[in-house]
Amino acid sequence: MIIALIIGFITGWLISMPIGPVNATAISRTLQFGFKFGATVGVGAAIMDFIYCAGAAQIHEFLSQSPIINLVFQSVGFLVLLWLGVKLFKIKETPAVEIDKKTHLKEENAEHRLERLHVNQSSLVGSFLIGVVLYASNVAGVPEWIFISGFWRENGVLGNGLGYNLMFATGAGLGTAGWFFTLVRYFSKRKSAFKPHTIFLINRFSSIAMLAFGVYFGYQIIFATKWALVHF
Repeated sequence: MIIALIIGFITGWLISMPIGPVNATAISRTLQFGFKFGATVGVGAAIMDFIYCAGAAQIHEFLSQSPIINLVFQSVGFLVLLWLGVKLFKIKETPAVEIDKKTHLKEENAEHRLERLHVNQSSLVGSFLIGVVLYASNVAGVPEWIFISGFWRENGVLGNGLGYNLMFATGAGLGTAGWFFTLVRYFSKRKSAFKPHTIFLINRFSSIAMLAFGVYFGYQIIFATKWALVHF
């Protein structure tokens, strides 16, 4: 189970790296209110990662009992990883103003939702709930974790059973929290926004990692699938 915890941590860290609405919100809260507020956004995202990952790992374990359904999910996961990798790879350096417009749009929507609930946005609770709402708005969250858990399970490093799935999800949550802690710690000391080139490098690294996983995923689909068992 320790292996499940480790691979969960690595995966949670890596998939949290692309600069999107949650990362941008954690940075802006850190610059406005301080380290604790940015970190609390990350805690909200990490808890959602744990919930999504645990549920998705259980779903995959159920689906993997059917070879054909399992193959379909593996194939979709392979295509999604390649699509995300190519999409991130094609992103060019963008002026900071343009980046802010894109990444803060969802943050504004999340803040409007909190206003309806009469939650103080400048509080730690408000920062936590914004992290939760922003992560929950990612409709691809559960499918993404189904593909990822399937990838690790098919490679024999993630066992079956509730204990393994919970340990994997715990690692994922810790990995996500670890990334956000590192991110907001950096900005709490420097009090400056990300340079466009830094965002470009992080997205490029994430792109290469996704493409590498996607290629390996495709290799496993072709050569590790027991094709004789796959039938309707």
